[in-house]
Amino acid sequence: MTSPATTSNPAASNRLTYDDDLFLRTRRVLGVAVVNQTVWRLPAPLDLDALRALHRGLANGPLQRVVRPGRLPGARARWSASTVLPDLVVGSAPVRDDAVLDWANRQAQVSLDPENGPTWALAAAPTAGGGSLLSFVTSHVVADGGMHIGALRAAVDAAAAESIPDATPVAGPASDIRRLPVEGERIRTGLVADLRDATNQARAVADGLRQAARQGPVPPLMAQQSSDRPRPEPRADDDELADPPIVVVDTDASTWHRAAHAAGGTANTLLIAVCTEILLAAGAATAGMPVRVSLPVSLRKKGDLRSNATSGVSIAVDTTVTPAPERAGVVADMEHIRARSKTEFLALKTGTRVDTLGPLKPLMQMVPDAVAKRAARDGTAPLCLASNLGRLPATFATPLGTPATSVLMRGITQGLTRGRLRQMRGGLDSWWSEHNGVATLAVLGLDEERLGTPDQIRAAVEAVFARHGLPVRFW
Repeated sequence: MTSPATTSNPAASNRLTYDDDLFLRTRRVLGVAVVNQTVWRLPAPLDLDALRALHRGLANGPLQRVVRPGRLPGARARWSASTVLPDLVVGSAPVRDDAVLDWANRQAQVSLDPENGPTWALAAAPTAGGGSLLSFVTSHVVADGGMHIGALRAAVDAAAAESIPDATPVAGPASDIRRLPVEGERIRTGLVADLRDATNQARAVADGLRQAARQGPVPPLMAQQSSDRPRPEPRADDDELADPPIVVVDTDASTWHRAAHAAGGTANTLLIAVCTEILLAAGAATAGMPVRVSLPVSLRKKGDLRSNATSGVSIAVDTTVTPAPERAGVVADMEHIRARSKTEFLALKTGTRVDTLGPLKPLMQMVPDAVAKRAARDGTAPLCLASNLGRLPATFATPLGTPATSVLMRGITQGLTRGRLRQMRGGLDSWWSEHNGVATLAVLGLDEERLGTPDQIRAAVEAVFARHGLPVRFW
C-alpha cells in the first residue's frame, strides 16, 4: 500500500525524504555515518589531467549539496548548494598489490559532513605494478548507490566535454541528474514554503496514524529487522571502535552466469544462494533452516534527483540437509529463490506490498532527535544483505579513460562500536557487480564469532565458489 509520504513527487522536491533523514539521524544521533565507496583498479598510470577534470565534474554535479534545517517546526530539512569543495587527494607512494584493500579501507574512513560539507571525496594513488587506484566516497545522506553511480557518470561526461570545444551536453541518464534544484533556482524555500511543507507533513502524520491503526500492531520505530538471536550481554570493549572484516573476490562473469543458468536461476539468484551458503559454511546459519535474505531494490527513475531512492524486500531461502558433508547446507533448488524474489519485486513495483512501517514515516521524520535515539536502540541488522548492483555502465567503469580491471562497490559504516555491532546481530552484507567480463563480490562480516576475521570469510567464500565451479581472485 502507498504511504502518505509518497503521494507527492519527491523527485521534483529539494526536501529531504524519509530515507535521507534516516541516514542523517543515524550520523547525528548515534554518531554512526554510512558512506558508499567505489574503488577502481586501473591498468594505466595516473592521468592527472583526467583526474582533475573528473574532480571538477563532481564539483559541478548533484553531490555538491548540504542539508539546511527547516525554518518552522514540522517543516522538513531541505537541500542547499554547498560551497565546501573537497581536496583532490593524490598519493605519491606506490601501493603494493597485496595492500590495495588496506589502501581502500583508509580512503573509506574519510570524514564527510552532509550538514556543512564536504559530502564526497576523491582520492588516487599509483600502484607498484605500474597501474593506479581511484577511490570515490559519498555520504549516504546525499547518495544511495543509484545517485553515486549517476553522479560519477555525469562527472565523466562533463570531463569529456571539456576536451571538445563548443561541445553540447551529453544526453542520457547521467545528464538528467547533472543539475540539482537547490535554493535560488526553481524551488521556493522561504517561510511560506516551510509553512506549506509543515502543514502537509502534519496531514501526512495524521493520515499515517489512522492507516497504521487499521493495519494492526505497530513495529518498533527505526528497527531494521527483528532478530532471532538473543540480545548480547554488555562487555568491557563495547565502546571500542569495530573493524568488521571485508573480503573482495573477482571471478569470471560468464562462468557466474553459466553456473546460475545450470541451476535454474539468474545472476541475482546465484548471488542470493552464494551469500546464504557462505553463512552456512561459516556456521552463522543452520542447515535445514530457512535463511532470510534482504534484497535492496532501486526505485530511481529518469531525471530522479533524490539522494536516496532505494527500497527493499526480503525472502526466505530454503537450505538442505544431506548425508554427504560436501553437500550439507547447499541451496540445491534456486528456482524457489527466483520465484519468491519475483513475487516480492512485483509487489513492490505495483504497490501491493504491505509496508507496516510506511504509514509512520512522516511521524518518524518529525520526531525530535532524543526520541529518535531512544527508538533506534533496539534496531537490528539483516542476517544477510545481498545487494546486486548489476552490470556497471561503461562510463562508470572507465572513469579516467582506461577501463578498470576490477571495480569494488560497497557500503561502509563509520563510527560503529563493537557493542553496537554485536547488538545489531547481523551476519553478512554483500555487494555484487559486473563489468567487462569480471564479476566482483565484496563480503563484509558482521558476526564477530563466525565471520569476524578475513580468514574466516575467505575460507567460506573459497568453499562456496569451488562448489559452484567459480574461479577466485582475491584482492
